[in-house]
Amino acid sequence: MIFKRKRPQKEIFNSFGWWDKGCFLGQMTGDRCDYIAACITKVFGKGALAQQDILEIGCGGGLICEELAQRQAIIVGIDPSQGALETARLHIQKSGLGHNVYYQQGIAEALPYANGSFSVIVCLDTLEHVQDLPATIKEIARVLAPGGVFVFDTINRTLLARVVLIWYGEHFPSGGLTPGLHNYHSFIKPTELQTLLTTSGLQVRELTGFMPRGFRNGRAKMGPGWFTGLSYVGYVTKQR
Repeated sequence: MIFKRKRPQKEIFNSFGWWDKGCFLGQMTGDRCDYIAACITKVFGKGALAQQDILEIGCGGGLICEELAQRQAIIVGIDPSQGALETARLHIQKSGLGHNVYYQQGIAEALPYANGSFSVIVCLDTLEHVQDLPATIKEIARVLAPGGVFVFDTINRTLLARVVLIWYGEHFPSGGLTPGLHNYHSFIKPTELQTLLTTSGLQVRELTGFMPRGFRNGRAKMGPGWFTGLSYVGYVTKQR
């Protein structure tokens, strides 16, 4: 085992290989967007994805935004990393979907939008990276429109997650994760997140694991399931 130097997360995200063929986030993008679409359908009905004002918090290099744009969504992506946003803007223009997506630099703890601006907010692989989680949840609740839906995924703070994502994922070449990408102490237990969501006036509709659900095109297809020991997904709504 060779221990590589851990880089600051800001540096990692500025130069992250978002669109590399082997990017683990890229491999799950379609499955994650399937879940987002399913949650939107449950709340607003069939075909509603393209009818919402969507915000993605922590859009990174634009993987989720671009996939949702391919599904006819109109979406704003916000991220603190200038390098990631430059990658996202360049790729969306090459894809010919620039009219569907707008990228903006900013932080989750102080969203530059008016109250109730978005009917859908999504936040994937980001809550465990923010500097102030309670402030982030309060901002999401503020910016979400009455009757709107917030879809999230994050990592559970368990020994298994530490072993798989940090000890193995970041320290073995086959793990495929950049050293320093995750901080175990920033992982979030489901009960902690549920408390923050409910105290911010949001109603938890689902909180479940995100796990392999069979195979597609030679790789594991991810989807909601019973096991929350590594990562979990869910959605909440805001009272009208």
